[in-house]
Amino acid sequence: MKNIEKSTVLAPLFSLLEHLRISEETRQQIADKIEVRRVKSNSILLMPGNTCTHLYFVVSGGFVCRYFNENLEIPKTINFYLDDLHPFMACVDSYFSQQPSACELRAVRDSVVLSMSKKNLDAMMQSNPVLQGFYDTLVIQALVEENELKLKIISHNAEQLYQYLLDELPTVIQKVPSKYIAEFMGISAEWLSKVKRRKK
Repeated sequence: MKNIEKSTVLAPLFSLLEHLRISEETRQQIADKIEVRRVKSNSILLMPGNTCTHLYFVVSGGFVCRYFNENLEIPKTINFYLDDLHPFMACVDSYFSQQPSACELRAVRDSVVLSMSKKNLDAMMQSNPVLQGFYDTLVIQALVEENELKLKIISHNAEQLYQYLLDELPTVIQKVPSKYIAEFMGISAEWLSKVKRRKK
């Protein structure tokens, strides 16, 4: 990829890092280690059974994280990663333990992501406490947000859960296909259509 195009793609992440006072030297180190990937809609970035060895930043587009049972049947959407919602992406069940994941990362739109290996990121953080602090904050925020979604799934019925998405995560309704929203809510696509009609 041409340097000009790469710098354009890196701009959203680097703007965030600059705002957090990550030094220019560190930002350049990240640029040297980062890979730009273009992912077509419905392509799978990580398959169940594989180990999540990279952290991703969604520059444009979106993904769902889907959990599969032990027989790789009955997928269940458990999280959404969009350029304007949870842009930092990994399969949490695998990334930290470096064990095979029970999840997939599937693009729901044509997407561009930045990818950095855990190995490179860990090495950079060892010598950069500011970057380590940002990473720790990011991990805590991601875990809190994921836990909040799980609590809503457990405690809300379908109409309440859909209302929560409308109120708190409208970009999911706008950008994610109904199939995955229904999966997240634990209902059929037909039932989701009925819920939507009642909410109009």
